[in-house]
Amino acid sequence: MAIKTRLTELLGIKYPIIQAPMNWISGADLVAAVSKAGGLGTLGPNAGQKVPSLDPVEVKRRLVAQVRKVRILTDKPFAINITAATNPLYKPFADAFMETAVEERVAVAIVIMGSPALYTAKLQEAGVKVFHCVTKPEQAIKAEKAGVDGIVTEGFEGGGHLGTDDLTTMTLVPQVTGTVKLPVVAGGGIADGRGLMAALSLGAEGVYMGTRFLATLESDANPKFKEAVVKARGACTITHGIKMGGGVTRALRNDFISKYLEAELAGATAEELYKLYSDYSKENDGFAGLATYSRIYHSLVDGDMEQGVPVAGQVSGMISDINSAAQVIEDVMKEAHLILDKLNRAGL
Repeated sequence: MAIKTRLTELLGIKYPIIQAPMNWISGADLVAAVSKAGGLGTLGPNAGQKVPSLDPVEVKRRLVAQVRKVRILTDKPFAINITAATNPLYKPFADAFMETAVEERVAVAIVIMGSPALYTAKLQEAGVKVFHCVTKPEQAIKAEKAGVDGIVTEGFEGGGHLGTDDLTTMTLVPQVTGTVKLPVVAGGGIADGRGLMAALSLGAEGVYMGTRFLATLESDANPKFKEAVVKARGACTITHGIKMGGGVTRALRNDFISKYLEAELAGATAEELYKLYSDYSKENDGFAGLATYSRIYHSLVDGDMEQGVPVAGQVSGMISDINSAAQVIEDVMKEAHLILDKLNRAGL
């Protein structure tokens, strides 16, 4: 049984569930599986790839191939992830992602970081709906003024890069839903039907789940990474990196992050901390000194769970199995309806 919200109506999906984009591991197989099951799958940066490339033309060619593969696997709508980057190092890649969304007429763009005004008009002119990710209410207001179609909140519980704000989902979502009139999708700390129902009660009209879909059969994550998520319990993740600039990163605790935090506590400079990141290297990995990306890549793709940076959310401690994406969605919706029935019986 579906739960209808403005989100499901706007995107033409059965269930109010968006699979968050994850670099390297949310490729065509996962995206198609999520969309076929009634959610909205999202291709991440470097979707479906194992070998890095620093050539924007090649990265675009690969992304186009992934878009077309999704369309072979399903006729359901799906999204691609775009970073609203203006930094000269990253903007050519961001432009390539935007151009792909426009040229391939992808249904939805999930835009992160940067100004919501950068790509919104171009995307919408091509019929692409735009959802902009935010970590505080002020960003949501700015995105609404820029004309986006919806807002995604990124609570501090979530995995990966989180910006510089530490608002959790329970506090961020109601502040955003009370501020803007657009459909709001809640992300960070959500992995099951309880999370979906909590998000809806906070005023959101859908949920944004990454780590739960990381641990699925269709995910391109290294099996060692999936196993680490399934085994994680309690306070299994920690944030780090803000002193280097550019925001914090949440990842599973491991040897490298412990060493990094010890150095930070000891008063290491930003340059020294970046050097610590750079001390880890793989010959010919193609990152040309992009140390932070290198450590994340080698966790996600190669399964280095101790010296890499295994980005994941706090919900890792709630995940105990590796199922298909369709089973995950079915379980979420079943649990949500059980909760709804319980509330109805209680007269609430």
